[in-house]
Amino acid sequence: MGGGTVATVLLVMLVASTSGCCTKLAVSFGNGTPMRIRVRSSESGEEVIVAPGRFKQLANSVGDLIVTTQGGRAFAFRRVAPFETGPGYVATRSSVFGVGCVTLRVKLETNMSQYVLPPCKKSLDTHIPQPNGYPKHGEKMAD
Repeated sequence: MGGGTVATVLLVMLVASTSGCCTKLAVSFGNGTPMRIRVRSSESGEEVIVAPGRFKQLANSVGDLIVTTQGGRAFAFRRVAPFETGPGYVATRSSVFGVGCVTLRVKLETNMSQYVLPPCKKSLDTHIPQPNGYPKHGEKMAD
């Protein structure tokens, strides 16, 4: 093999080993409430704090999202899964191996209901239909 070919093979192996060949599934969680909230994925265990009017991303393929308010009340949103909403509701980002990341964008409103937003949107548009199973209503968890 020539020097250029060896370098190319090494570069591909380095990218594969550092980025992985699998697709990352994530939820971009928006906070439409007036208070800071904590969101945890029961599937990945990742937890983020989301300020009012902001979005934060966390890893979640198929799992419940647990939202805890500043007052300590917890709500479960069952089976949030990017692949179960349909292609028009998720954003995909490519990698050298194909699809690298699939992200579902959701937003929690003050009624403790979670809505799906089209990719890149920050607010709910009532003219765009919600996918099957949405809006999801938060189930109050025991204290």
